Amino acid sequence: MSAENTERSSSINLSVNVERKIALVSGGYITINDTLIFLNPGENEFTLTNYMVGVPKNYSEKLIYYRAYDGRSDLSVAVFEDEDFRWLNISFLEPVILSSNETYNFTITLVFSDLIWRKSANLFYAIFPLYPSLTHEASFCNVTLILPSLAKLSENNYPTDVFTNKTSDFRVLYNVTSPLPPYAKSSSWVEFSDTTFKILKFLELRRELSIDCWGNIFATDFYEMETVNIYSIDVVLPPEATDISAYDAYGKYPKGRLDIENANHGTSVKIYLSEKLENSERAKVAVSYMLPPQKYLIMEGWQTFILNINITKPDAWIIYRVIISITLPEGASLILRNNATGLNIETINPFQEKIVFERYNVTKFENLSLSFKYQYVVFWAALRPTLFAAIIIGSILGFLLLTKLTGKAETSLPILISAETLERLVEIYEEKIRIASEIESLEEQSAKGKISRKQYRLAKKIFEEQLSSLQKSFLDLKAKIEAAGGRYADMIRRLEAADAEIEDLKKSILDVEAKYRRGEISAEERRNLLEEYKGRKERAERKREEVLLRFKEEIL
Repeated sequence: MSAENTERSSSINLSVNVERKIALVSGGYITINDTLIFLNPGENEFTLTNYMVGVPKNYSEKLIYYRAYDGRSDLSVAVFEDEDFRWLNISFLEPVILSSNETYNFTITLVFSDLIWRKSANLFYAIFPLYPSLTHEASFCNVTLILPSLAKLSENNYPTDVFTNKTSDFRVLYNVTSPLPPYAKSSSWVEFSDTTFKILKFLELRRELSIDCWGNIFATDFYEMETVNIYSIDVVLPPEATDISAYDAYGKYPKGRLDIENANHGTSVKIYLSEKLENSERAKVAVSYMLPPQKYLIMEGWQTFILNINITKPDAWIIYRVIISITLPEGASLILRNNATGLNIETINPFQEKIVFERYNVTKFENLSLSFKYQYVVFWAALRPTLFAAIIIGSILGFLLLTKLTGKAETSLPILISAETLERLVEIYEEKIRIASEIESLEEQSAKGKISRKQYRLAKKIFEEQLSSLQKSFLDLKAKIEAAGGRYADMIRRLEAADAEIEDLKKSILDVEAKYRRGEISAEERRNLLEEYKGRKERAERKREEVLLRFKEEIL
């Protein structure tokens, strides 16, 4: 489909003026409001049924939200693409009939992400499409660029051949173009300093729900964010959430750092981040809570249950990845699910299933809801111990038979793991991660010639000795925990599996760089491989951090 045959060619008989307002907003987004004003300069009536506005392809991937509306209501928007543009075809609710010299206007709002980034401590750089892309010439286009209220800049911080300044602080810049040619692709930029400008990107929301045999619903949300000048975050939990706690990699947050407000749409929680996260460009926070079964579970008959849940999320323009997992009670089986895309069923063990829902690029006004029907025999909670007892009795009989045959027997008692042991394990593991990071940094400094080889060898030897001592302590604790078995032993295995994957990927990254230096792979192959390996490494690091957070929840 082309722009030419979608829009009526007769629209060139209209005079079109454009008022474009570009705003750099806190959070790191750019909003553009285009008001298009149509004038019928002819003597005959003119009928307008639709109109098209385009976004150049180099910006279309950053477009995360759009909305068109006039003075009466929202307008329908259909999207299609060609080689150069993403076109937004706006259809009017009813034909717009313009008499001679009569006018009509509508506005389209566009929101872009990832067009503002930090160059240094408080210095930011932004790029943006300067003009709207239309299929024919506009009489004129007025562009107003609005910077944050505390932004500071001078004539050296923007292209003076494009913008003019009419204010003392350069905070509002102007551009007037007449006429505006069709299929405009012009870009512009601005640089500004601001000690308060915030960038907050929710890279991932992982929500883990589990239902026990009594219908209690336990939940933990994991948030991964990119942050600049962020001292608090606002998250929204499902309505009537209780027993709310927040954690980061450094421990549990005291209640004084949480502001909780209940409303019909959800439970709002403001989390005042710990000082250790305030200067970090990457932050990870977990929130655990419970949900009332009487609100979210409906019982049909005596063994069929329906779970209905609306996926509340932070009030952000976009969340790049949302993963929802729901673990059913042991003995339950899924019998009906909604037709949501990105849905998978995983088997945890022969008695238990987990539902996993995954979506990418979830925008602010998207409503995500999940509904599942599952079957669960309410007597399972009583039957399961009987089943275990049968297994244990069978094991004892087998053991006695083996003892009788061999004449040997060893007695073992279950081992309990104290909170102090788990706390020590987490401390050792986090110290191992820190020292491994120090060694990586040391190797980078050595490769760049920032330290001498003698300094490098001495420092590395000290770090490796510390790492060896920590590893010995870890192995002692690991043996104690594995002897106890259960979920702690499984968590240890997950930690080590994530670590092994991280080490393998580090080696793969070094191997790619070596092959590139030897000329065995092209720059494009190098870029693709590094992107893949680094992405997998980050995912493995997230798995490791989630396990450590689980240990901390057990301690607290």
